[in-house]
Amino acid sequence: MKIRSIRRYPIKGLAGESLTETPIRPGQTIAGDRQYALQYRDRVPPLASGWRPKKYFLQSVHTNLCSDIQIQWEDDTIHLRYHDQTLCLSRDPIDQETLTGWMTMLDPSLGEFTVERLDSGFTDEPEPYVSLINQATVTAIATATATADHPERYRGNVLIDGIPAFEELNWIGQTIAIGTAEFEVVEPIVRCRATECDWNGTRTPDFLSRLDQHLQTDICGLFLRSINQGSIAVNDPLQLIT
Repeated sequence: MKIRSIRRYPIKGLAGESLTETPIRPGQTIAGDRQYALQYRDRVPPLASGWRPKKYFLQSVHTNLCSDIQIQWEDDTIHLRYHDQTLCLSRDPIDQETLTGWMTMLDPSLGEFTVERLDSGFTDEPEPYVSLINQATVTAIATATATADHPERYRGNVLIDGIPAFEELNWIGQTIAIGTAEFEVVEPIVRCRATECDWNGTRTPDFLSRLDQHLQTDICGLFLRSINQGSIAVNDPLQLIT
């Protein structure tokens, strides 16, 4: 078992960034993951700061625009392209007015946005988990549902290979070591309609129905809680500890 790829998503809902290695901090997600999010201006959460549910943010379930925007991530800058429309921004901090104005210009029907920042990350769960996906499970789901074999559909942080499909579900409650980091396997990831988008130009509106019909599940992947200070890198082996 080893890491096949590592990804983070600096702006929630938009294209991710590939990493060759990354530090891991206890009780945190991968540094910079979902650090920014585009919040609908007309959706006001009960709390104006801190973690908020994903319903307040732009997501691929709402529009193909998210997956159609190509992003080149560099150390200090972000280059965005949508057909013949391009935008270059400083990476941190992001110019809120420029980014939100560009997004609204691309699709005015989406309304207006604010750019929100949370260093612990606007992850789908209140706790900043690291998500793990098994390539064999992705392939098995693609075969059973007659859809494309794209792990990007699940927007995971760590993609592994070297174990059978769905074998990872047996790890819940156990501890795993990857590189010099250790993680508690907390729970399986229950999938939502965002998985209809495969991030390679195809949307399958009945994807969840196919998943349930052919595999009697709505699960793909695991949420991990980081335990210690360490690091992980592509090709690092993965080992069950307990």
